[in-house]
Amino acid sequence: MHTLTSTIAGHPDFVKTVHVVPAAVTVHTWVDNVRYAGSRKDVLEASRKVDELAARSKVTWKDADTRTASTRYEFIGVDWDHQGRKVGISARLSKKLARDLEEVRKGAMSASGLETLGGRLLHASAIVGVYVGEFYFALKFLRRLTNALNRGEKAVDQTIRLSGSVQRLLDGWVRAVLEKRRMPVAARVPSLTVFVDASLEGWGGVLVDVATNAIEVLGSRWSRKEKGLHINELEALAFELCVSAVPDKYAGGTVTVVVDNTTVQGVARKGACLRSQTLNDAVVNGLTRLRHMNISLSVR
Repeated sequence: MHTLTSTIAGHPDFVKTVHVVPAAVTVHTWVDNVRYAGSRKDVLEASRKVDELAARSKVTWKDADTRTASTRYEFIGVDWDHQGRKVGISARLSKKLARDLEEVRKGAMSASGLETLGGRLLHASAIVGVYVGEFYFALKFLRRLTNALNRGEKAVDQTIRLSGSVQRLLDGWVRAVLEKRRMPVAARVPSLTVFVDASLEGWGGVLVDVATNAIEVLGSRWSRKEKGLHINELEALAFELCVSAVPDKYAGGTVTVVVDNTTVQGVARKGACLRSQTLNDAVVNGLTRLRHMNISLSVR
């Protein structure tokens, strides 16, 4: 469908030069959605040209008779307002989330329904700037469910009972998105939250972009030598590994590291540890990298 839409829309990556929309127009396509960006004159010309191509191909565009060039429109779940410089979730996405909220409050949903809800929440949160880290354990629940579906351990139509905590987190997440709805478009300082954890078997981390809610998951098992270290030293190594994975694009920005080990928290705040060379070196290495990137760090 995406290929067909892009072809009929005159996208330069999909059609011959003769059928491409005017060079002054930028084409965005997603599945069966098309957006043209440019001056009103160029956009209307592109629309007219594509309508002719669609007619020759016997393809019917939805709402073709009422389509106009506008600075405010809905596209892939986003309500774009260029004149007011604001974005929000579309009316259609809002209605779907409201229906999902009703299902969550019943205490049970199908596995496929929860998977879809997770995708909608991540998309909507990125649009209106809801911080997903606040709902980390709900996100963790949804990720595990998706993995179980991918491995065939659960059926898509299987009913999943929601625990009280997951139900409250999902309820709060949906309401946070629906209540915010719209936000102004403004330049932001790059900001990242890093969740760090370690056990005697291995380490893990989750990097969450505060602005876009883009997520990167890290982790691995410890080597035989590392398994002989104290848990505080392992937590410190996990801190170093996760901080070392912070992308260069966050240079000059802010990073918040969330770690449940109070020893590592204390060393990161003080900048040194006299009791363990391994713990000291791991934390200091991480702090040094952030300092070289001119990153402001907070630990909690």
